[in-house]
Amino acid sequence: MAFHICSAQAIALQTPRGEQLEVIATFPPGQGPFPALILAPGSGYHMTLPILEEVAKQLAERGVAVYRFNWAYFSKDPKAGRPSENLTREIEDMTTVLNHARRETRVVASRIFVGGKSLGTGVSWSLLASNKDLRGALLLTPVCSNLKDGTVVTEADENYPGINAEKRPISFILGDQDPLCSVGVLYRFAASAAGPVRVSVLSGNHGLEDPALSSSAKDVAKLRSARLAGALAAEFVAQYAQQNAP
Repeated sequence: MAFHICSAQAIALQTPRGEQLEVIATFPPGQGPFPALILAPGSGYHMTLPILEEVAKQLAERGVAVYRFNWAYFSKDPKAGRPSENLTREIEDMTTVLNHARRETRVVASRIFVGGKSLGTGVSWSLLASNKDLRGALLLTPVCSNLKDGTVVTEADENYPGINAEKRPISFILGDQDPLCSVGVLYRFAASAAGPVRVSVLSGNHGLEDPALSSSAKDVAKLRSARLAGALAAEFVAQYAQQNAP
């Protein structure tokens, strides 16, 4: 029996401003070329944590290359590093990875998606808006609302502007107990999209964890949610990677 093994490669990139980026590129077996996903982390949720690991693993098994990376500020100082104002440096970080993928001979440059977790969803959205050749966006644990003085305040329009004109496919994956994104708010917001949109609700908070569980049960539930998120992400990207652009 032949086993088809996906390959992961560590890559060091440099941004135009001279910062170093840590990247892991995961490729399906074979020579390709493959569709690809550029996958951004959260503010402190780095590229080797379970959700991003599972997304990369399951997408590669479905024939899609994945480029995970850490923000330059996180690589430089994981404890004290912070994103830049207006996320300008983070947009530059992700654009650097995107441009690298576009030059890779094993990647179909016309079939690249962007995605991310939490902070990474906002940066992904900025790249989607400014790069019309991108195929779509995968938004894991988006930031769509906040609780102020006991009232849920919508932030989706601010963080993901122009969705009512966006015709490319979008996938939102979130937890049902996420304090940074009310399920009701996200459903109403997603309904305004001009193109195909999916909203998938899993168990857990912003990290897809259930803090009410015991320690051992929490670890099991966290891994299960990460695997489900990976499966949903793989199904979404693999499907739309094979379709013609809208």
